[in-house]
Amino acid sequence: MKADKKQKWVAPSARIANLLRERVASLKPGDSLGTEVAIAEECDVSRMTARKAVNELVAAGLAERRAGVGVFVRSEERVTRRWRFIAGNLMWDTAIKVASGARREAQKIGAELELKDAGGDMRALLAEIAALPDSGATGAIVFSVHAKAFDAAVHAVAEKGFPIVVVDEDLGKKVHVSCVVADNAIGGRLVAERMVSAGHRRLAFIGDLVADTVRERWSGFSKLAADLTGEIPLKYDVNGEDRLGDWGMEVRSTVVRIVKRKVRPTAVFCSCDAIARHAMRAFAEVGMQVPDDISLVGFDDDPIAEWTTPALTTVRQDFSAMGREAVKALVARIAKPAAPGATIAVPVEFISRESLARLRRKA
Repeated sequence: MKADKKQKWVAPSARIANLLRERVASLKPGDSLGTEVAIAEECDVSRMTARKAVNELVAAGLAERRAGVGVFVRSEERVTRRWRFIAGNLMWDTAIKVASGARREAQKIGAELELKDAGGDMRALLAEIAALPDSGATGAIVFSVHAKAFDAAVHAVAEKGFPIVVVDEDLGKKVHVSCVVADNAIGGRLVAERMVSAGHRRLAFIGDLVADTVRERWSGFSKLAADLTGEIPLKYDVNGEDRLGDWGMEVRSTVVRIVKRKVRPTAVFCSCDAIARHAMRAFAEVGMQVPDDISLVGFDDDPIAEWTTPALTTVRQDFSAMGREAVKALVARIAKPAAPGATIAVPVEFISRESLARLRRKA
C-alpha cells in the first residue's frame, strides 16, 4: 500500500470559513451562525481568526453581520456588498467628489456605499474607522487626514483582516491597505515648468509637509525648479496642528515672513487651493497684488478656484476618478485580502488662469 500523501496545511481562518460555508448550506436565509466570540470558542481559536473567517463569508455574500447581534446567513434579496465611505468632513468639496465617483462605480457592480461624515471631529473619525470590523460593512474607503492617529487606526483595522482602501495618502506596500493618490510629483513638475516658462527664477513653496502627498508635490516642484534655475525654491512648512481645521493664521504668518525677505520670490506654489486662497488674501493685506507683484499657483482645482480675484491657476486632481479607482482597488483587496497593498496614481492636469503671469519686471 502506498503511503498517504502529506496533507496540505490549511490556515485556521480558511478551515473555519469552510466549516461555516457547510453550515450556511444547511441553513435558511436569516438564520444565525452565532457571534464571532461563540465561533472562536467553539473552534478553539482567537477572535481575530474567527473574524477573518467571517470576513471571507461576508465578502463572498454568504453571510452578514448585524451590529451587536451576530452573524447571519444573508438573504438573497439583500444587497450582497455593503461598503462604507468615511470622510473627516463632507463639507470638503474634494471629499464629496471622491465619494460621488466611488458611489457611481459601486452602483455599477451592485454594491451599496454608505457615507459616514465625522463632521470635522478627529475623535469621531477615528471611532468610525475602529468600528468598521463590527459595523456590518464588508469593506471601506477612507479619505485621509494625514495624521499619525489616522494611520494607526487604519493599520489596526487592516490587521484584523478588514478590507480597506485609503484615498489621498500612500501608506506603502508593507501593510494590507491599498491606496489611491493623484500623481503629485508630476503635478509639482508641471508647476515648476510653467513658472520658469513665464520668466520666474525666484520661486517659493507653501505647504503642509506632514502629508506625504504634499511632500511629493514639493519633491517634483523643487527638483525640476533646481534643474531649470540652478536654485532650490524657498520652502515654508505650514504644519497645521488641527488636521481638520482652518490654517488661515499660519498661512498669513508665512506670507509676512516672505514679504520681509530682502530678496522676495516672484512666484509661489501653494500645496492646495485652500492655502492659495489664504495666501492671496494675506498678500493683499500687506499691499502686494496677485499677479502684478507676485504670481500664485494652487493644487486641487476646487470649484471656487476660478471665482477668486484673480482666478487661481492650479493643478487639477480628478477626484471622481480617484473615487472610481478606490472602488476597483477595494474589489481587488476583498478578492485577495493577504496581498500586499497597491498604490494607484491618477493623472493630474495643469489649469492656466490669471494668478500666474509673465514676470513684468527684472528679477
